[in-house]
Amino acid sequence: MNIQVDFIDLIIIFGAMQGLFFALIIMSSKYFRTNTNILLGVSLIIIVLINAQTLLLKSSIYQVYPAMRLFEDIELVLLFPATLYLYYRASVSFDNRHHPYQLLLFAPFAISLVANLYVGGDVYFHWYTIHYKAWMPIFFTLEFYFSLVFNITLLIAEYFLIFRRKAIKNPLLEDNMKWVKVFYSFHVALTLTWITILTVEGISNQDFSYVIWIFINILFYWIGYKGILKFRLARNRYEIRQVVESKKQVTTQRTSQPDSENQYFTQMIRLFEDEHIYRNPNLSRADIAQRLHISEGYLSTLINEHSDKTIPEYLNYYRTEEVKKMLLDPDFDRYSLLAIGLEAGFNSKTAFYTAFKKETGTTPSAFKKQSLND
Repeated sequence: MNIQVDFIDLIIIFGAMQGLFFALIIMSSKYFRTNTNILLGVSLIIIVLINAQTLLLKSSIYQVYPAMRLFEDIELVLLFPATLYLYYRASVSFDNRHHPYQLLLFAPFAISLVANLYVGGDVYFHWYTIHYKAWMPIFFTLEFYFSLVFNITLLIAEYFLIFRRKAIKNPLLEDNMKWVKVFYSFHVALTLTWITILTVEGISNQDFSYVIWIFINILFYWIGYKGILKFRLARNRYEIRQVVESKKQVTTQRTSQPDSENQYFTQMIRLFEDEHIYRNPNLSRADIAQRLHISEGYLSTLINEHSDKTIPEYLNYYRTEEVKKMLLDPDFDRYSLLAIGLEAGFNSKTAFYTAFKKETGTTPSAFKKQSLND
């Protein structure tokens, strides 16, 4: 058996190994494993199997073991869009429930699989003889064009799911949507590349499949990896908010009553301590002034006269206090430090760690470790 491996083949093999390893990590590690990420892991494994089909087709293995060609006949391109659709659906809503109608997404692949196994039993294994074979060319032609239509149809459905859905009030879901939109854009590019290559190959009678496999192996797994981290972070923040709301209590300790009798200054402190406006990472001086129904200039004067803190210092103080409270609460042990910091209102990892260390003199992880040892 002669198997020639060139540079392009090495890229495909490397990508397949990377994708398989990554998919197994997703589906086995408690750090990454969620129902949504499992759907992404399954999609990655399907891509790995499609890669394997490509490599085996280029080799002479089917000449030595003709029965193995049955693997090539399995139309995984009918399975991949179904699992990826479910991944999108779960990603945009954090809804992991399975509905009966979703089984219809797998009907085309199931029909194709049964038909190919039936034909393979005759052609490759000779278990029986199919006497009437006139339907086969028609079926497999329809199968090919249906796979194109099926992929495009689900892309359209995913577009409406992602871009034309009703507005989501939860900012955590909106944060996750940024990743989903990038991932979807790549998916569209991948599908269009696939269709273009099929068209060019049909006209030129040359093999350009390596283009799409380079495209997949260089970009898909990297974007998938970034997506898992981003989704896990968004999921952590979503669950943190649920825990906070379930406690139905103020997450920061009330400071002593302000010395000032100014009603606007007192109201500002209440906005921080009762309404937790600091949790908004984009909160500005103008937003606070608007809530108090005063001008920004008067707010600045107010702060200067009645406090030794600036607005940014107030925000960092209350955000840090909320983080400290969550770090000491066992109910938040399962969540990452970054998710806790972002949920408290910090807009980045750098801003979180810098402000926390300035307020406490130590890092979040060191603070938690020291508190547990005390």
